Amino acid sequence: MNGVIWSKTQKTFVPISSVPMFTMIQQEHLRQSRALEIHNFQLQNLTVTSFQESHFFEFYDNDTKVRGLCGDLWTLLSEKLNFTLQAIRSNEISAGVLNKNQTVYTTGLLGILTRNETIAIPKTEMHDNRLVATDFTIPLWMSSQRLYIQHEEIHDSTWVAEVFSWKIWCFVLVMHLLISACSFLSQTVHLRIKNCKRSTFGDHIFYNFGMICNQNQIPNILVGRSRIIELSLAFFCSILYISFGALLYVYITKRINIIAPFDNLNSLLTNTEYKIISLEGSTADIAFKIINDDIFERIKTAECPHRLVIAPTVEKMFELACMKGKGKYTILQGEDDYKARSQIGCHMIPVGKSYFKIWVASGIVKNFKYKKTIDLGITKFREVGLLDDLKNTWFNAKLEEIDQETFNPIDFHQVYFIFLMLYYGILISFVILILENITYYYKIKNIRQFRCR
Repeated sequence: MNGVIWSKTQKTFVPISSVPMFTMIQQEHLRQSRALEIHNFQLQNLTVTSFQESHFFEFYDNDTKVRGLCGDLWTLLSEKLNFTLQAIRSNEISAGVLNKNQTVYTTGLLGILTRNETIAIPKTEMHDNRLVATDFTIPLWMSSQRLYIQHEEIHDSTWVAEVFSWKIWCFVLVMHLLISACSFLSQTVHLRIKNCKRSTFGDHIFYNFGMICNQNQIPNILVGRSRIIELSLAFFCSILYISFGALLYVYITKRINIIAPFDNLNSLLTNTEYKIISLEGSTADIAFKIINDDIFERIKTAECPHRLVIAPTVEKMFELACMKGKGKYTILQGEDDYKARSQIGCHMIPVGKSYFKIWVASGIVKNFKYKKTIDLGITKFREVGLLDDLKNTWFNAKLEEIDQETFNPIDFHQVYFIFLMLYYGILISFVILILENITYYYKIKNIRQFRCR
């Protein structure tokens, strides 16, 4: 008890705590406050009401027990403070919404608290307008609100050309021409001695290219070239096969992440047609109602198309966000909700920076006598690191499961480039065949005309 009081005997101001009567009042006040903080509930029932919320408050064993981040926290509190936790599963689907011209909550978990039908709700964001229905415990964690979009990947169909860099391909071409030139010269020298017909330089280029493509049969037309050249070509082709095969699977399964076409709300509104989805009654929904920032106002008032969609349930929100081909959606939600809902629908990834942060706490019915007892219990859990351990258990472990890469069988779109090369090769072969036949036809025709003369 601070302050001063006038002392008639000392004719001066003295600390009020030095007056015995006020000291007794102060000690009695501290004793009563301390008694509330260390209150023993003696197995008294304490009801906590919530809907099924994955990773936060999950009901099991015929809805008689709970787990999850908040479920485990309240279970530990019941053991620490010696009360009987009575978890009640509600049919409500959200915390509740305070509509215009309303002064009290009538729906949601906050409506249940307003009607004094329960003692606590396990999780709620600490908005000012919710103080009419609940008293918050001390904060549990901070939640950042961010945009999340569906994670999209495409396979790199040009992997055939990317296995080796352009410098390696140039080196292969130079080696091919060099070996072909050496084989042509060696055969020329060898057959000139025997005065035999020899092949052309084009024949060597063509058949050596066949060996590089793993066509190992040497035609008779190339008989007579140096064995050292043949051995060098075979050794070079073997190294080429091994190198290409070693990188083949890595590149054939290579996936390219599609970069989001926006990085903030302004670029989303200006450069894309993405629509923002938020859950009814969530922090994002409340933010769009109370924040008067220019970009928030433009999103709310946007027409053709509407840019803001309020989903009634989490399932509906992810159903829209994961659709393909019928518009594109992005979810504005808390980072804690993203971690907890990562198994729902498709894989979502964050985009841009967080727009605002808000504390998350449990909600206690108004004027609950032993709220300080619960606050003290949570404080002790925070001091010993138990709250951080619960967050790591229910958040980070789930994200590691999501990040584990799944291997799928090779699909046609990953190898269609090979077949495309084959089809182009067949097409070029037919064109060459037609040209050769046309050339042959006119050549024979000219020979016959010459003979007739």
